[in-house]
Amino acid sequence: MRLSRSVGLSAALALAGLAVTGCGGGAEAEERPAAKSSSSAPASPSPSATPVTEKPAPAAQTLTNAAKAVRPEIAPANGEKVGVGQPIALVFKQQKVSKELRAGIEGRLKVSTSPKVPGAWHWNETKGDTRVHFRPEKYWPAGTKVTLDARLAGVKLAEGTAAGGGDRTVSFTVGDSMINTVDLKAHRMTVVRNGETLRTIPISGGDESKDFQTRDGIKTILAKEGRVVMDSLSIGIPRSHPDGFYGSYDFSMRETISGEFVHAAPDNAESFGKENVSHGCIGMSTADAKWLYGLSLKGDVVQVTGSSKPKPMDRFGNGYGDWNLGWQEWLDGSALGVRTG
Repeated sequence: MRLSRSVGLSAALALAGLAVTGCGGGAEAEERPAAKSSSSAPASPSPSATPVTEKPAPAAQTLTNAAKAVRPEIAPANGEKVGVGQPIALVFKQQKVSKELRAGIEGRLKVSTSPKVPGAWHWNETKGDTRVHFRPEKYWPAGTKVTLDARLAGVKLAEGTAAGGGDRTVSFTVGDSMINTVDLKAHRMTVVRNGETLRTIPISGGDESKDFQTRDGIKTILAKEGRVVMDSLSIGIPRSHPDGFYGSYDFSMRETISGEFVHAAPDNAESFGKENVSHGCIGMSTADAKWLYGLSLKGDVVQVTGSSKPKPMDRFGNGYGDWNLGWQEWLDGSALGVRTG
């Protein structure tokens, strides 16, 4: 039996706003290919020593009796500990945000960090949703404490529409740096924690001969889902087909909304370190998956390289592909540019 994706979505994944499809299958959330990332930096980068001069924010426009109120969804959750690749993400579901209002909105989104880590917001529209994400130039330094003060109550988003849900404050902590690099050609995952290589794990990725590619580029762990039921019917393949499957898989960690996981795949044991036979997931032994699961956090980095038929990771709408944008391109999507943090 070969590997694919789970039947259900956890509540934490609703923020991404994309219906579930199969592992490595289904329509892309975004057609635009990922750019070469500038983020292949040390796992625990130091905060920038370059002085930051913030561009002044204009006053946000407000609506007192808006015909429509849209409450932004925010991740991560208050009090969470996350990995170094976790962006701050706000999503206005099925709502466009007028471009001329975005600078004022960014001015109401104050990010405070300890130690100081400059970063920037970036706007994106995907499948009717408007997203605004905040990240530093490189991954968060391990141990950073982050607070978002979102003073959006009544702020105008578009004609007749304001932000609902009141002002909100979210604080979270960045845990140890975990950078997992997958080499599909070598069939290996290298696990680096706080700059130290802990283990090289034999894996099996997506079968490129059947167009079941594992998405190439930088992703993050979206959720630790444990035991997941995977069913080929979810990607339109009958269970009786030679490529069909149905079963439960342990120590599953989701990388994309469309269904790519890192997980235990004992039924593919003969392929680990030798060939790629899955439907897009990264499979490994139960012992290795259990070990990795115990060390991992939501927001840990998974960087996939070595594909012979690259299928770029979606930048937005299918998880967090934020780090596939170089820093200047990230800034191009911001209304105010770098903020001091």
